[in-house]
Amino acid sequence: MSNFNFLESHWNYLAKLGDLAEKNVYSDSNTSIIKQGMLAEVMAKYMLAYDGIAEPEYDNTHANRIRLLKQNDLLPYEIDNTLYILRKARNNA
Repeated sequence: MSNFNFLESHWNYLAKLGDLAEKNVYSDSNTSIIKQGMLAEVMAKYMLAYDGIAEPEYDNTHANRIRLLKQNDLLPYEIDNTLYILRKARNNA
């Protein structure tokens, strides 16, 4: 049973990414970090879409999408920091 099963009914793709990250956390940590980063990136895209905020027209990167969410007061510091750490770890993986 995955910790991400609760996402299946509305966001099946997020549930699958979370499940893959969880399954690989001990056997293949690089894959797990990559999947965690993918999960964070898709969540940021979903958040922008849900709140009706257009993605950046120029330089549409995950970092800039996070920045947009921050500018619109949609990310508390702890979440922003977690997304930053995941983004950096994913780049290194």
